[in-house]
Amino acid sequence: MKKVNLKTGLFFIAVILLTACAEKQYVVKDIEVTRVEMNSAWEPATNTEMRTLVDSLKAKMTEETQTVIGTTARTLTKGKPQSLLGNFTADAIFDYATGLWGTIDFAVINIGGIRSILNQGQVTAGNMYETFPFDNRIVLLELPGRAVKDFFDSIAQREGEGLSKNIELVIKNKTLLSLKIGGQDVDEDKIYFVATVDYLAEGNDRMEALTKAVKVTDSNRLIRDVLIEYVKKQTVENKAIDSNLDNRITILQ
Repeated sequence: MKKVNLKTGLFFIAVILLTACAEKQYVVKDIEVTRVEMNSAWEPATNTEMRTLVDSLKAKMTEETQTVIGTTARTLTKGKPQSLLGNFTADAIFDYATGLWGTIDFAVINIGGIRSILNQGQVTAGNMYETFPFDNRIVLLELPGRAVKDFFDSIAQREGEGLSKNIELVIKNKTLLSLKIGGQDVDEDKIYFVATVDYLAEGNDRMEALTKAVKVTDSNRLIRDVLIEYVKKQTVENKAIDSNLDNRITILQ
């Protein structure tokens, strides 16, 4: 009788066990389809207390979201290289940050974070929730000049974003040709104060240059709440919400 090597024997045992444990192959022989009507028979017994609570909260939410907080002089839409709604949003962030922290060099918001438009006429709180649905907070970045240049190089590659009114950016073939902030060239040795949202400060939406900030200060205020207050303030001052396209971003052909 031939002797079997221990390792060889164990190998064959393993193969036998794996084969035995292999999943069986199945073939579909037939398919039967039954339509089930989704009616009240499938609903659980109504919890009266819970229904009362939900209805009261729903009524309160409807009342708050349908409250008119202002008006727009014209329809504000979003887009690139700049847009009425993008400019309005960036400028509102700039104004809020200036009032909170003092001197601000510029503000930026990603157009992708704006999810609707503001139609001409009445603006409700619900409209603002639809337009700014994300719970992003406004933050202040202290960004070195070199990182500022890197940031605007990426903006040139993207051919625009929501930038505040004191920016003059000229782009050609997705390349940054010139940049002025507050009418001045960028100083690589200077620390710039940039207002944006925490989502972008973390480098999201391909804005990695913003992560080079030497300091980040969180306002702990949602951009949506700040903009709702901004609209209400404009209304108190008898001003309609409006915006303009200017030379903050210029694309050369």
